[in-house]
Amino acid sequence: MHSQRGNPPPKRRRHTGGLFGFLFLVLTAGMVGAAPAPHIARLGSLPDWSRLDPFQETMSREEFVYQLRHCYVRNEDDYRGIIEILPDRALILRQSNHPESGLYELRFRQAGAAPAPRRIRYWRSVQEIDRLPPNTTRPLEGLVVAIDPGHIGGNWTRWDDRHFTIGRDNLPVREGEMVLKVARLLQRDLALLGATVLLTRESNNPVTSLRPEDLRGEARSYLLGRGRVPSDGLIDSTAKAMFAISSEIRARAELVNQNFQPDIALCLHFDASPWGSRPSLRNKNHFHILINGCYARFEVEEDDTRLEMLLRILQRTHYEEVALAHELARTMGKATRLPAFAYDGTNGKSVSDNRFVWARNLLANRSFFCPVIFFEPYCMNHPEVFERVQLGEYRGLREINGVYRKNIYREYADGVIAGLVNYFRRYR
Repeated sequence: MHSQRGNPPPKRRRHTGGLFGFLFLVLTAGMVGAAPAPHIARLGSLPDWSRLDPFQETMSREEFVYQLRHCYVRNEDDYRGIIEILPDRALILRQSNHPESGLYELRFRQAGAAPAPRRIRYWRSVQEIDRLPPNTTRPLEGLVVAIDPGHIGGNWTRWDDRHFTIGRDNLPVREGEMVLKVARLLQRDLALLGATVLLTRESNNPVTSLRPEDLRGEARSYLLGRGRVPSDGLIDSTAKAMFAISSEIRARAELVNQNFQPDIALCLHFDASPWGSRPSLRNKNHFHILINGCYARFEVEEDDTRLEMLLRILQRTHYEEVALAHELARTMGKATRLPAFAYDGTNGKSVSDNRFVWARNLLANRSFFCPVIFFEPYCMNHPEVFERVQLGEYRGLREINGVYRKNIYREYADGVIAGLVNYFRRYR
């Protein structure tokens, strides 16, 4: 199951389109009184627009527009009045709900200009990592990989809502514990292949030091800022989501960006089909890979989210993500034998001809500032997957519905490993 976008705020009047309307808002905003509080994501922080300064004149207008429209927004309405694209620059509102705060001007690289500096980010593309010696048995030598086992486990699953039990004599299905098993297999085997492998968590405990009760004040302010009535029940549920998703993922992002600084991050998850009032088995079973993109308008309106989107565009993260996702989709599809899952174009956007690969804006694949591959294989409440979870980490092969299969954790890990080895052998 993947991290949620969160609920959009109440609909607001859109900014007047075009450059005239864009500047009119800036010039007239002072007439409406005191400035509103900045519009930021849940547990987000005020954006530092100077983070874009190193990217001045490093990208052409054509490339900027291509990435923005092809992958990062669903359509032009999602950024209209917030990002204005001129022939030589982009004008970006610093505070979407208060145009008087001013514009950030991002200058485009002009034709014939000198090449931009190569390294204005911590991660390295596959072409920037040292070439491999012939016939090496360590094809991932020098690669730094962060592995993020999604969610949490143990007693913390009651806060995380990523667990269920069906039948009195069956083992509970706990996503946070399942992905940790896959992560440990990957950590060992990728290290043997030469990679430096770092896990965002190595136990069932949360990474964040905050707890739901610590976040009730934040939850109340967040709800009021979005025009919601902060009842006790709604404050409790919002604080719970802030703990399990926002605070937890942001704590992991700090590890990834400040401590690990990897070349790629692998976010491990299992999927599940929706059920009614209580957990039940369903017949759907599928697989897909997510890369970052498909920002809705209410997300582009969040000042910190907008900055993070622009940083990903200017770092050219998309190209590395989509190329790696294609190879991993092939090997994971072969390993799992699962059909592809499809979005309707609202929450997820197709960005290539690969039916397994989709763009979606989630906190982890936005706030980890490196190429992020977000895995969603196996529906845990499918009868076959549920049976395989009950079988645990057996050795060798067992017959599952007439087919001899590895245990589900080994199968998952092997699909990931094969894709990484193929990709880095080919391009290094």
